[in-house]
Amino acid sequence: MKPTILFALLASLGGVLFGSESQQADVVVVAASPGGVAAAVAAARSGASVILLEEKNHVGGVVSAGLTNTDIYKKAAVGGLFAEFVKRVREHYVRTYGENSEQVKVCQGGHMFEAKVSERVFRDMLAGEKNIRLIERRRVISARVVGADGVEHEAERGQRMNGTQPKDFGPSVKLVSITAEDPTDPRIKVEIRAKTFVDATYEGDLAALAGVPYRVGRESRETYGEVHAGKIYLRFKDTNPLPGSTGEADAGIQAFCFRMHVTKDLANAVPIEKPAAFNRDDYRAMLDDLRSGKVTKLTKLLHVFPMPNGKFELNNAHPAGDTGVPSESFDLAEENWGWPEADVAERERIFQRYWAHSEGYLWLLQNDAEVPQSIRDEARQFGFPKDEFIDNRHRPHHIYVREGRRIWGEYNFTERDAALDNATGLPRRKPDGIAVAEFGFDSHSVHKYDPAHPGVREGYIFIEHQPLELPYRILVPKRVDGLLVPVACSASHVGYQTIRMEPVFMALGEACGIAAKTAMDAKTEVRNVDVPTVQREILKCGGVIRYESTAIKPAGL
Repeated sequence: MKPTILFALLASLGGVLFGSESQQADVVVVAASPGGVAAAVAAARSGASVILLEEKNHVGGVVSAGLTNTDIYKKAAVGGLFAEFVKRVREHYVRTYGENSEQVKVCQGGHMFEAKVSERVFRDMLAGEKNIRLIERRRVISARVVGADGVEHEAERGQRMNGTQPKDFGPSVKLVSITAEDPTDPRIKVEIRAKTFVDATYEGDLAALAGVPYRVGRESRETYGEVHAGKIYLRFKDTNPLPGSTGEADAGIQAFCFRMHVTKDLANAVPIEKPAAFNRDDYRAMLDDLRSGKVTKLTKLLHVFPMPNGKFELNNAHPAGDTGVPSESFDLAEENWGWPEADVAERERIFQRYWAHSEGYLWLLQNDAEVPQSIRDEARQFGFPKDEFIDNRHRPHHIYVREGRRIWGEYNFTERDAALDNATGLPRRKPDGIAVAEFGFDSHSVHKYDPAHPGVREGYIFIEHQPLELPYRILVPKRVDGLLVPVACSASHVGYQTIRMEPVFMALGEACGIAAKTAMDAKTEVRNVDVPTVQREILKCGGVIRYESTAIKPAGL
């Protein structure tokens, strides 16, 4: 046997033995979140070859993990792949149960659905595209870039730059490859090269690995002239800051929680258990609410949304404007501040802490002697559905990461983008608009309940506004070429609170997929892509880039 042939054979065997491999595609999308699925499908339908990497063995992110009550008011403001997703959900219930079934009625046109159904629909959308290869159970651990000197090297991690926009972000580089490993066996790795990468993680993990500068936390009121920035106490859907609202910046991000599925169908239920880490003191503010007599039913303590097939989605409840309760609900503020930059082990610790808090909240409501009997009886009707999350003890596999890193991009979206033009009475148009944000600036609490400020939680805001155009530039990171970021995109803390809805993430992901192929065809960087061409393609696919309405008159902007 010739030496060259022998060497090649040994090299190939080494790749098998040590689990290493190399792949390439036109577009690589990291994270099969809804935004990631949309980016992959849009790129594939445009004609690109696509690899979609997912750290877990589930696709659909938090939408397949319980966030199945869609946050969208003006449904016509988001089209494209999100509208297709909704249509497919409804078709599933019609096909399975019949047009006049209760399931079809409860799914509300496809906007409310079971978690397992959403994952099935996302998988069907991916499977329908022959150009997509889905690789699950792979976590991105490093990135390689090429600098101005043309030399390829390991990327330096992006710097955290809070506050006002820096004048200099450092030398530009181009992302050319990533390496991912099997979370269960780090010896198994894959290097993937691509013309364009899309970071669809909730935390902006790939962007940070590739060297993109970013921020975590809240800007001050003065940083961008945002009325509701920084430390703030606000009654729900009110725009007037209360005493104690200093507007100062901090490192805080809004609270996470789990969006749980429960059922009253005893034949399909497993019991809610007392967590090993249960700490009754975690719920002292809620117990004080019960003692006050202001809580008369379970729905005063958490939101309960009916879902198809006798299931319900549970969500955190904000303090009501009239009663000021609940002081605390599913949200667990402060203890997630480190999540965006945390390593795998620390995120797992936070995940478990949050789960113990959430399941403990339900267990307490079902069993604690200090909970009124009528509320205990209501809570005891619920168990976790046996047919959901069957590989995770019927518990959700994703926590609701409402906010992670936010990249520094070519445009910084802020609360000021909702200000009205004097001539038109509408928000100012964006020449490079590629999606619409119509939900309010909605941030959950940043700090835990403070009895010195009864009836509110610090950081909780809900500011309504007219539909806003989102510019392509928020997807394009400073300093790093060959990368688009549809989820951890460029915005202030307040600005991000209208973007952070999953329908919007899907619209932004779809724009990324289309832009990646458009840039490839033009032999240019996604930073320099012809945006009008991208806009025309979005419209051809049923997307929405402008939606104007004067139904809401924003206050305090």
